[in-house]
Amino acid sequence: MIQSKTFFGFILLTLTGFTSFSQQLEANNSLQDLNSNQFDNLAVVNDSKATPQDSLSYNTLPFTDSTLVQQNTTAYPPAFKDYRRLGLDTGMFLGATVIAFGVLYAMPESVTNWDKEDMKENGIANKWKQNVKAGPVWDEDDWVLNWITHPYSGGVYYMTARSSGFNIFESFVYSAIMSTFFWEYGVEAFAEIPSYQDLIITPIIGSMVGEGFFYAKKSIVKHDRKVLNSKFLGYTSLFLMDPFNTLLDSFGYKERQKAQLNIAPVGFDKGANKAIWGLNFNMQF
Repeated sequence: MIQSKTFFGFILLTLTGFTSFSQQLEANNSLQDLNSNQFDNLAVVNDSKATPQDSLSYNTLPFTDSTLVQQNTTAYPPAFKDYRRLGLDTGMFLGATVIAFGVLYAMPESVTNWDKEDMKENGIANKWKQNVKAGPVWDEDDWVLNWITHPYSGGVYYMTARSSGFNIFESFVYSAIMSTFFWEYGVEAFAEIPSYQDLIITPIIGSMVGEGFFYAKKSIVKHDRKVLNSKFLGYTSLFLMDPFNTLLDSFGYKERQKAQLNIAPVGFDKGANKAIWGLNFNMQF
């Protein structure tokens, strides 16, 4: 059994690594193509052979309007930390946890190792105190729970923060907090003693899985939320990898109004053979 768990863990890590590497390679190639196109445009603008006609006549630069680009492109992940989104997601976790607890409670004790009779006799509150004081321990849960459901749950925790604009480390911390205090020493402690495996596997391997989910979601969003040219498969994949943010977006969630002011080229002075720079104001609603 230990060898099977080790082999499964190795396969899981390998698949996640390949997913992250391939998605990162695609992102790097796209960035190189974009930089190359921008360089070509600048080369045309600064061509020294341009014939000056009037030092006061300006021609518009062949740059695409930044506002139009933002309207036609889905920004993922967000460029800022959306604490409001993260707070709503965490609240949705509370509701989902009640459902998950009920599902686990209804499952056979041979699968969950929950002593339901003891929970009924001593009361749930007393059971929680006893379990917290007794733990953590090495559990004997089924390998599916330890090596599939827990890494997946950790990946969902991780994606909740990652899709809200937080970086890798911050998303890992969020996954660790949720898996440790919210679930292991929180909800699950009402039924069983906290587990060493779950405290380690859920945030660590879960974050690796989550980072693979992150790049996979970037690819799906980039391709108009389609998988194999199917939006049904696309939205299904997004829901499985990032359920709460997908639900928020389907409910019409909108980021709070954001304003941005930067300097950008707005024209070209042929007489002086140089670009004209101005202030670019952008506001999101």
